Amino acid sequence: MKIKQLPENVINKIAAGEVIERPANVLKELIENSLDAGANKIEVFIEKGGKRLIKVKDNGTGIEPDDIPKAVKRFTTSKIFSEDDLFNLETYGFRGEALASISAVSKFKLISRTLGNPVGYELYIEGGNIKHFKETGCGIGTSVIVEDLFFNIPARQKFLKSDRTELIHILDVFSKYAFLHTDKYLSITVDGKQLYNFYPSTLKDRVLNIIGKENEKDLIEIEYEGNIGTIKGLISTSSYITKKKYIFINGRPVRNWLIQNTIKSIIGDNFYILFFQFPSYFVDFNVHPAKEEVKFVKESSVVSLIKGALNENLNKFKSISYQFKKEETDQLKQKTATYNAKKNFEIIGQIEDTFLIAYFNGEVYFIDQHVAHERIFYEMLMEEFLEKGNIPSQRLIIPSKLSFAPDEIQRLNILKDKLKNIGFEFDIEENIVLLKAIPYNLKQNEAENALREILETGNLNISFEEIFSNIACKMSVKAGDRLNEEKAYSLLENWLKTNNPNLCPHGRPIYYKISLDEIKKYVGRK
Repeated sequence: MKIKQLPENVINKIAAGEVIERPANVLKELIENSLDAGANKIEVFIEKGGKRLIKVKDNGTGIEPDDIPKAVKRFTTSKIFSEDDLFNLETYGFRGEALASISAVSKFKLISRTLGNPVGYELYIEGGNIKHFKETGCGIGTSVIVEDLFFNIPARQKFLKSDRTELIHILDVFSKYAFLHTDKYLSITVDGKQLYNFYPSTLKDRVLNIIGKENEKDLIEIEYEGNIGTIKGLISTSSYITKKKYIFINGRPVRNWLIQNTIKSIIGDNFYILFFQFPSYFVDFNVHPAKEEVKFVKESSVVSLIKGALNENLNKFKSISYQFKKEETDQLKQKTATYNAKKNFEIIGQIEDTFLIAYFNGEVYFIDQHVAHERIFYEMLMEEFLEKGNIPSQRLIIPSKLSFAPDEIQRLNILKDKLKNIGFEFDIEENIVLLKAIPYNLKQNEAENALREILETGNLNISFEEIFSNIACKMSVKAGDRLNEEKAYSLLENWLKTNNPNLCPHGRPIYYKISLDEIKKYVGRK
């Protein structure tokens, strides 16, 4: 299919341009281009967390010689041609911006050959300037080589994280497309060592290759059809497998807080990988430059679909290690509501300054001190916020200067009013934030760390619940903190007063218990 310039009316309908913030964004665009080209073999090569090299080689249809120079111009695409096409997307790429954005900030090489052409062609660009376009020998398909990302924007380059952190983001992108396209061969080689080499397989086999085959017994397959769409995928019944979650909508990896929060309310913080299929009119992908967020025509229908799918499979969740029955929760709270913790619980000790061991009513409790404390602070913050409508501030005697990446500054500007509502006040000067006030119940370093974590989520629609979860985490005692008897009993008593003593705000289990009878039976005393 020939590449054409988009009509002006379509350009005006397209949301903000592509934003290349880090190597993982580059990889995402290149893999999607390979998939759109019909490739069934995609090889990825990474060096130094993608800062030095990102290479994607495929066996797709290739690009015609006269189309290669057009491919790196803005708003040139072979995917859509009219305004109506925006509502019937069948490809990943449709803006016609990715290669132009990437080639403008790197040393960029595109090598491609189509069936019927005896030779391939190589286009080389540095910082947006074409250096050469020539014939070359290559197989059918396309290779894109991106070197020295942000070499011409030193200020942006210095805000990249460590090689390891950037690689984590790269592997996350690679995993998403490996899960989504189990019928294709995908491999990734990092600094000369092949990490993954996936041949066509089932979704379950591919997932187990990443999270470990020993976790097979903990995976449940989900398949459900509702009025507005379908859900298929896998959910873990163990909280000890990876905490990663993967959501795909109409074949695209996306972030969606409505879906995530609905699932979390039912199964906590367990691993899942779910594929949603909706009619094209029901979903709008054209709301985010990277096409990672979506809008739904009717959000309540999505919530109903998820609840229907998971409730139908509730019998499969009986083995979830941390999911306590409601009767058990009520029983625990009823037993402790009228008692003083010090009178009724006996704290036996502390393991590795991380877990409190307590005895109560014939049962031994192993309590994670950090997440128990987190639950206390989370409910305290939520209660105060719901009552007053905000969290009071404390002024800093000397304002704190914090440096942020340009994309984080953008998020700060968008979230400024919401953050002020919970106690953060600041001014922004270029990439420097002058922090003038923080939530009254946080230490300065805790507030600064909480602010950074909130921004690192990348979620511009972050809820107050998520913000308070982050703040509560920073306020709480940590694993490794030694608690004296008075502090231990105080923590225990306040924890027992919470509305949900089973799970921390992030969905992690707070305690594990075993009855004295079970212990006696195990050692042969009963």
